[in-house]
Amino acid sequence: MDRVPESPATAELLQWIAYERDAAWTAKLAILRARRREDIAHFGACLREHDRHAGELGLLARLTDPAAEVPTEPCFVTAEPSVIGAIDDAGALVEAMERLEAVRLDRYEQRRRGTDGQPGSLLDRLLERHLADARARLVSLRGLREARRAIAA
Repeated sequence: MDRVPESPATAELLQWIAYERDAAWTAKLAILRARRREDIAHFGACLREHDRHAGELGLLARLTDPAAEVPTEPCFVTAEPSVIGAIDDAGALVEAMERLEAVRLDRYEQRRRGTDGQPGSLLDRLLERHLADARARLVSLRGLREARRAIAA
C-alpha cells in the first residue's frame, strides 16, 4: 500500500530537517578539514547546534504527523556538503563556511518574508530561534576569519 502524502506543514518541517541534517554533515566535513583548534571547536559547536535544531524539528514533525519519516542522516538537498568536501585549504574553508552561513540566513529570511511577519505557529517561533543562531554563527565565522587575517599579518 502506498504511503499517504504528508500534509504541507509536515512537508515543510521535513524540508527544514533536511537542511539541518545537511548543515550538520557539512560541519563534520569542516571539522575534518580544519587545522586550527579554534576552527575545530567552532565547527564542533556548529555541529551540535545543527543536530539540536534537527532534533527539535524532528520532534515537532512527529507530533504533527506520527507516521512521518524523519531524516536522521544528511539528505543532500543542498550543495553545502559538496562544497566543503572539495576544500582542502583551511583558510578557504572558513571563507566557504561563512558564505554558506550567509546562504542559510537568506533561506530563513525568504521564509520569513513569506509570512505576515509575526511568528504565529510553533514552527515559526522555532525557525526564528534558529535564525538567531545562524546570525550568531555568521558573526563567529567572521571573527574566525578576522583572527586568521591578523595572525597572517
